[in-house]
Amino acid sequence: MSELRNPFFRLINRLSQISGYVAALSILAATLIIVEQVVVRYVFKIPTIWQVETAVYLLIAATFLGAPYGLKENAHINIDLFIVNVPAAARRKLDIVTSAIALVFCFFLAYRGGVMWWEAFEGNWRSSSLLSVPLVYPYALIPVGMFLTGLQYVVKGAEMLFPNNRTASRAAQPEGR
Repeated sequence: MSELRNPFFRLINRLSQISGYVAALSILAATLIIVEQVVVRYVFKIPTIWQVETAVYLLIAATFLGAPYGLKENAHINIDLFIVNVPAAARRKLDIVTSAIALVFCFFLAYRGGVMWWEAFEGNWRSSSLLSVPLVYPYALIPVGMFLTGLQYVVKGAEMLFPNNRTASRAAQPEGR
């Protein structure tokens, strides 16, 4: 497998890899917290306060931080019912167009998420639960995750437009069609 020639693209792939690890740890932590909640609540009959909200925030982190890793590894769901019989050249062009649309969408969502984060920061927004979590932390996951996903789409687009400069990611490997 070849390495990326562009150091910026190497950095993006590395950040996507790290975000994938953080997403996996978030899922693990959320699972352990929910198991702990079940044991505490139903075995020891002790009421719980923080577990559900914390698990929700961790799963949000897994979603937004797992997206760039999923794209890097070409693990996103593809519905190819209509394109499976399209010639390879047309499919390549369609992949480029859909990746460009997704890139714009990710950066737009990152921008809007950043606006929402800033409003939460300025307004000192807190969750309405007993935990009263400052919402700047979970809201930060949206712009960070979408910005990283958008950057990963830049790498994917470069791989499609310039196939001789491929990365070690699965997205760069031909699917055998």
